[in-house]
Amino acid sequence: MTAELRSTLPAGGVWIVHSSCRSLGAVEGGTDAVVDALLTALGPEGTLMVPTFTTNLTDPARWPVALTGEERTATMARLPAFRPDRSPSYLMGVIPEAVRRHPRALRSDHPVTSWAAIGPRARELLADHPLDDPEGEAGPLGRAWRLEATILLVGVGQDRNTTIHLAESMLDLPHLHAMRDAYPVDGPEGRTWREVEKTTHCSDGFVALEPLLEEAGVLRRFTLGDALVRRMSSPDVVRVATELLRRDPTALLCHDPVCPNCVTSRTLLQN
Repeated sequence: MTAELRSTLPAGGVWIVHSSCRSLGAVEGGTDAVVDALLTALGPEGTLMVPTFTTNLTDPARWPVALTGEERTATMARLPAFRPDRSPSYLMGVIPEAVRRHPRALRSDHPVTSWAAIGPRARELLADHPLDDPEGEAGPLGRAWRLEATILLVGVGQDRNTTIHLAESMLDLPHLHAMRDAYPVDGPEGRTWREVEKTTHCSDGFVALEPLLEEAGVLRRFTLGDALVRRMSSPDVVRVATELLRRDPTALLCHDPVCPNCVTSRTLLQN
């Protein structure tokens, strides 16, 4: 696997990896071997960054399941507060978890949309992760963009490409201010809930960006094991997405008639 990566990608720099380990097929050594291959291919000057989001540790009012008032209250009472050194990621896959547990890994301290990284740029990428607008220019994605990071979608599509949220943030699209989460904080006086603004939201519609990336000539594909890997740079993704969203701010919203995020966002953007 290291040889496959080295034959396709230059060493060094920052790699943002979104992944499905299952898509790779059988890998001797399992998930840890995949992480080791990525780090070896990157070399000592390179930095690996992965999402370690914990959207399960938020107010269940925004979860995609309907809860009664009693169920919501009970759920909020038993949710643990986020711990960067302890809280597992949620629905990010086993590769981000293996990175998070790696002895050299650092993790940002955002209680909902944290990132983990290994390498010489890790501290620079992850420090002082803003609570509001966590996917904006001041956060890990913005820093990776300035470092001209390479994005690798390993067995997953553009709907997992969180850097597209950075483009939305840069344009300060009005619907983003309706995207809020609340998370628990345990202090000396008990539990409180703090609200954060411009947080992560539906990305199912991001698949619409793929043909535009192809048309712009900035999307490359290769195979790694059994997986199809999409490769692009963060600056290219932001540029193409920004151009599209300037023409049509609703272009990357999904079309699910019951998606609460995208239905609300489309209404706000069209009024």
